[in-house]
Amino acid sequence: MVRVVSSNWIADTARQLPAALRRIEQQAARDAAAPLATALTEAQKTATRHWLHATDRQAFPSASTLDRLIAAIKQMLADAFRGKGKLAADAIRIAAFNSAQLSAKQASALAAAMSGEPTPPVQPTIGPEAAATADAVPAAVQEEHHRALALLTAASVTALGFAGFTGVFNRARRAITRIARHAGVAVTSAAAHAATAVARTIGPTTRLLWVAEPGACPACAAYAGRSVVAGRRFPAALSLDPRRTVFATAPTGPPLHPHCRCWTIPYSPTWPVDGTPLPALLHRAARTERRA
Repeated sequence: MVRVVSSNWIADTARQLPAALRRIEQQAARDAAAPLATALTEAQKTATRHWLHATDRQAFPSASTLDRLIAAIKQMLADAFRGKGKLAADAIRIAAFNSAQLSAKQASALAAAMSGEPTPPVQPTIGPEAAATADAVPAAVQEEHHRALALLTAASVTALGFAGFTGVFNRARRAITRIARHAGVAVTSAAAHAATAVARTIGPTTRLLWVAEPGACPACAAYAGRSVVAGRRFPAALSLDPRRTVFATAPTGPPLHPHCRCWTIPYSPTWPVDGTPLPALLHRAARTERRA
């Protein structure tokens, strides 16, 4: 006799994975950005000492001293940024693989519980979107390096003084934000890719059911409980509040945006699940949270 599981249990279990994705993403962002963050902090400390030395006996450095100071800080930035994009990309790939493994394991377990049949084994990979996101990190980091250098001119430092130097390092730290955004996209993309792989191994008609992260944005919440056959696209531009948040492109799955932690799970309306239909439960939960 097949043991029929409760749709409430499936929904509750599925909605726990986004929290795990959040933890993986946050750890990935820290690990990926740490080498650059540390290097920039040390570079700024050294630059500050140079500035204080140059202004020890006068309010502002002479033109020649300023030129040497700017050249020295450019070198400090070059040293700080060197190789950090690749290190960040490597850390993000590792996190994406961990995400894919967890997603495949959880998706397989939920599908087996719902269908009453063992799920065929899947060797998870991070998928092309997560790989491309990680591959793009070095260029993104280098872009922020160049934008910081563009602020480091004699004219800007003459006009702003020490604040000009501070602004350069603040601008350089935007690379850390870029790294975090890439980490978020890679982690969620890898999880979605792994869940899709599980659905496809089960059968060509297996659907992917959207599980919104608890507290999701209006757009993500609107997709909760929607399902499509694996490989097809969800409807475009869904939102519970289209005046605030809407995405025009029809997605194949999460993430809808950076730091989206929604997930999809294999699903079939023919599986013998007890209770309220699972799509309705996920749909209701997302809307209830938006109203709360």
